[in-house]
Amino acid sequence: MDMIVTEEETLSERQVFHSILKDKRIQTLFQPIISLHNGCPHGYEALSRGPAGTVFHSPLQLFSYAEKEGCLYLLEKISREHALKAATPLLADNEKIFINISAQVIYDSNFTPGHTLSLLSEYGFSPEQVVFEITERSAIHDFDAFREVLYHYRKQGFKIAIDDAGAGYSSLQAITELMPDYIKVDRSLIQHIDKKEVKQNIVEAFVTFAKKTNAALIAEGIETKEELKKVISLGIHYAQGFILSRPSNPIQQVPYDVVHTIQSAAFQQHSRKKITITEHDDLIILKDGNPILETNAKNILTAYQQLYR
Repeated sequence: MDMIVTEEETLSERQVFHSILKDKRIQTLFQPIISLHNGCPHGYEALSRGPAGTVFHSPLQLFSYAEKEGCLYLLEKISREHALKAATPLLADNEKIFINISAQVIYDSNFTPGHTLSLLSEYGFSPEQVVFEITERSAIHDFDAFREVLYHYRKQGFKIAIDDAGAGYSSLQAITELMPDYIKVDRSLIQHIDKKEVKQNIVEAFVTFAKKTNAALIAEGIETKEELKKVISLGIHYAQGFILSRPSNPIQQVPYDVVHTIQSAAFQQHSRKKITITEHDDLIILKDGNPILETNAKNILTAYQQLYR
């Protein structure tokens, strides 16, 4: 009897799932990715949900079930369409949209690289505005083949991000093999980073690596101002998390006090940087923000020596 009930429940669940795909009943939410230099949006991550009131409203349930049913490519294709359409009224010319894509989809026989370009043309975006975020849903088994596909995208102008860096070996391997444009540092490393020196040391290593590879770092899952201040002091470029804005549509604005925290911490970080001046450097002396004298550092040094001779 129990077996019959289970089969009926499974059948009903399958019917609900396939009706979602057939009718394309996917909702797109957006979570801002904020610059830690000025507190302004750098872009938005598009996050897909199934219909409210169903088990598939949860993205974990939705995409896990799609993978089990062999429909992951179709679901991600629908999600990508919805994301770009929903982003049309909110994305400024200099902002980016981060779209999740699983490694498994690249190997799907139905995969058509030109599909995204046609969508961009339809909705008025450029490839430079789109960042493909490689998720951990499935491992990359052939990095050479995967790199080849990504090369095709990069040639067109698309950017690449690796998600959940620091959460496991596979994400670290993906970073070293694929050399992404963005590295998203996992929440497990960001949580309580203001209190955990070992986490600070690990993130500092990411910062050093990012500088050497011209990648930008995004701290994921920031929930407190203390975490926010610490990642700024460590040199992280961008941030994402509930303290900034929860996933929503329409977009929630970052609270003013949080923007102020970012700008103040960024100013303090910048002002702590040492400036080295040589005698060959040109200097502009300002008063009240206006230039009053243009000179050479050697002239200032000579005048100083004469004054105190």
